[in-house]
Amino acid sequence: MGKLLFPSSALIIFIFLCVTKLATSQSPLISQFCHKHIQDPNFCMKVVGSDPGLKRAQSIHELERLTIEFASKFSTSLTKKCASLLQSEKDEKIRAALGSCTGAYGLLNLKFESLTATFQSGRPIEPQILDARAYVLKCNHDFDVQKLKSPLAKDNEDMLKYIQIIENNAV
Repeated sequence: MGKLLFPSSALIIFIFLCVTKLATSQSPLISQFCHKHIQDPNFCMKVVGSDPGLKRAQSIHELERLTIEFASKFSTSLTKKCASLLQSEKDEKIRAALGSCTGAYGLLNLKFESLTATFQSGRPIEPQILDARAYVLKCNHDFDVQKLKSPLAKDNEDMLKYIQIIENNAV
């Protein structure tokens, strides 16, 4: 038998790196979308570039619509997370903040429904974006004012990043 050019583990690593590079490579459309006045383009590239539906988008308008849908689903999952945390929390101050966040995220879900309809109609979405941001900031405020550590801090930060992506790419 002949000698292998690569030891088997090196070959596996090489294949893994090639597949990873292909999976994470971004189209010029996604790159343009994620670098349009976005504070954290890496977050955008990671989120938009990792979703197969978003990767297939053919226009900025389609990317925007799909990002709104993606953020809306994230908002729904956050509402469920808030409700779950609320059920298990024992500290009354944290429970109060979580209760307020659950309400704010419920309103955020409704706002995303309105934002989706407004976007699809071609009307400006700025008023809905401002309201959406306010609901997330209210949740942060409810913890900050009590000087409590929020179990939702990272989620709220990510939601604000989604909102910024939508706002800065509004077409």
